[in-house]
Amino acid sequence: MKKIFAVAMTAAFVLPAAATSAAAQDETITVEGLFYIDRNGDNAFNEGESVRANGNGVAIRVQGSTELVGTYPTGPDGRYKAVLPKGPKYTISNIDMTDYSTTKVAHGASESSSGLDFPLRGYFLNGFTFVDANGDGVKQADEKTHSGKVKVTGRTRTGADFSAETAAGPDGAYRLDLPMGTLNVVAPGLQKDRLTLAEPKSDKDVDWLTGTRAVPESAEREFRVDLRYVNAAADIALESALSPVKDSYTLGEQIDVKLTLSNKGNVPIAPTFALGSFSAKLLSHSDNVTVRPGTDDDFAVKDKILPGRQLEVTLKIELNDLEYQEVHAMARFIFDGLPDTNHKNNVAVKPIKVVEKSTAPTTSTTTAAPTTTTTAVVAQAGSKSGLASTGASVFGPLTLGAVLLVAGAGAFFVARRRRS
Repeated sequence: MKKIFAVAMTAAFVLPAAATSAAAQDETITVEGLFYIDRNGDNAFNEGESVRANGNGVAIRVQGSTELVGTYPTGPDGRYKAVLPKGPKYTISNIDMTDYSTTKVAHGASESSSGLDFPLRGYFLNGFTFVDANGDGVKQADEKTHSGKVKVTGRTRTGADFSAETAAGPDGAYRLDLPMGTLNVVAPGLQKDRLTLAEPKSDKDVDWLTGTRAVPESAEREFRVDLRYVNAAADIALESALSPVKDSYTLGEQIDVKLTLSNKGNVPIAPTFALGSFSAKLLSHSDNVTVRPGTDDDFAVKDKILPGRQLEVTLKIELNDLEYQEVHAMARFIFDGLPDTNHKNNVAVKPIKVVEKSTAPTTSTTTAAPTTTTTAVVAQAGSKSGLASTGASVFGPLTLGAVLLVAGAGAFFVARRRRS
């Protein structure tokens, strides 16, 4: 009897609650829909098209007949949902209209609906990325793809940072749906696979010097960028010359070392190079190179040298060491992770002879009245005292002083070389 009474009491409470819930549902409507990238512009969500997920202000605004009801963001699946009081006709609009445009600005709703979608349009990037083995610019069935991912970075029109990447399919094709803004396509670096970007063959190719290409901001929303690679063959050849050309140079003389760097490979390269056994003073260098801080013999080329092109570099040096016997320049054997295919042409050596400034005696002719005689004059060695003109015994001390001066200079330069 007690159990029957309990069941009856429970039913008495449940039935009114169920009735209240049903009544509440009758007093509300539910509106929902999808934000998606409408690639083909048909206002329908098709296979392969992506959704616009939550974040960055992706939401709807619900406006009643006289007042704003609220805003509702999308979820990770690109869908939004709003439960609204039944009664007025609502205007449901997209409030994210800066980074994308849409063919459907708003929906009207007075009843529940699950199909109030917002198709969006931004930029549609597509193209091919593959190893162009035959160099014709066209993907062949037997030409392989690679493991790298095509990346796009930049800022949207709302000022938000943007980054997205994708890999190519087996056919080498890739695509990315992008917001409007200032964006750049970035080619993957594939040095570890011994691959380099191929020379562009059309305006659809990425820039092989920078590995990037800007996304054009224009009414044309769909565009193509191809990223073709070839097997890398890096090769920088180095030649040198001295100016002026002489059999010997005097200590303290200034000369130009002229270096020619030739790109004989198929990779745009900004090489680094060094002067080996450098026993001179660097005075200046041409503005197409920089010097590694703290050194005067280690250089880097500022801009990449295209295959088949040359770069002329001039270094002005002062010869301040008698033991400097060769101008030895060497381009390094690794360029951006790619090994040089020919080490034999990386080094250029020019023999050089540095000698002391001449201190040999000179002669002159003097005239005295009433007779004329020719008198040998002792070299003054820089003295202006006039004592040497007597031809007296100062010759011995002067000779000894010159010998000591040469010996002292030799000791100084030997000491400097050891310190360097």
